[in-house]
Amino acid sequence: MQPLKPKVRSTIVCIRHGHVLLVSKDGVRWALPGGRPGKQESPEQTARRELQQETALEAKRLVGAFQFIGATTVHHVFTAAVGGSARPKPGHEIKCLQWLPHDKLGEIETSQTTRQIVSQFFQEGMR
Repeated sequence: MQPLKPKVRSTIVCIRHGHVLLVSKDGVRWALPGGRPGKQESPEQTARRELQQETALEAKRLVGAFQFIGATTVHHVFTAAVGGSARPKPGHEIKCLQWLPHDKLGEIETSQTTRQIVSQFFQEGMR
């Protein structure tokens, strides 16, 4: 029997003035924008598509930051630079979004993986 192939996801960390962009499908549980790749789609293409679909933001620049291996998913983590006047809008299954100071992440309902990715992002000085 072959081992299970891990799930793959592109995850986007978008920072503005020390705040991280979070999305929510239900207004309760928060996550970083991102999703699973389509057929023949690279992790970078997935990140661009998901950011646009979920937040209506176009990445001016998208940089691969690191891979994060969670319990069941390999996250290809990207940082996205968006225009200073760009205003995100919820879309594609997203009910609401917010810019949250990264040090307040422990005060909202989010996954351990989301907290670890943001923590690693700031520890590595990728702001």
